Amino acid sequence: MRGENEIVKKDHTTAGDSPIKEDLRWVRREWLIQRAGEYLLILLVILGACGLFSKGVLSDTRARSPDGTIQVDYERFGRVESNMDMRIRYNAPVADRFNVTIGGGALDNLQIQTLQPQPLEAVTIGSDLRLTFSARDTGPDHAIWLGLQPRNPGRIHVAINGGDHPPVRFTQWIYP
Repeated sequence: MRGENEIVKKDHTTAGDSPIKEDLRWVRREWLIQRAGEYLLILLVILGACGLFSKGVLSDTRARSPDGTIQVDYERFGRVESNMDMRIRYNAPVADRFNVTIGGGALDNLQIQTLQPQPLEAVTIGSDLRLTFSARDTGPDHAIWLGLQPRNPGRIHVAINGGDHPPVRFTQWIYP
């Protein structure tokens, strides 16, 4: 029996008077890990909704050639066997026809599903594809629309050039 004047020292590392001994330091660590996991999951959901894994604000981007003649609007992130959009604008003055070449090994990993307008001619040169368009079919900004489907996950390097102008180079990341 303890006396009334005796000071009872309490061990702050164990919880209450339960028969199970718990170390409160580990309980706090577990709680912190759970909280961090909750915040991480919320962050991933928000980033996914914004386009981290496919279509959205974080994925949509634009690249230009060094001289500004070619501009490409594309999706930075995609998924295997899902559709991705790309718009190529050729801003150089053209006579009746102009060429756009898609290369850099891109077509080894990307499959063209749709192409608007239809080219007058399509020629493969190694792993590159040279498309010849009529200036009348592409409108005043010479816009070409492509619907692409990635075949393999990973990083895809793309190079697009038109005529003698320097190419636009960019990279797309494809998730499985």
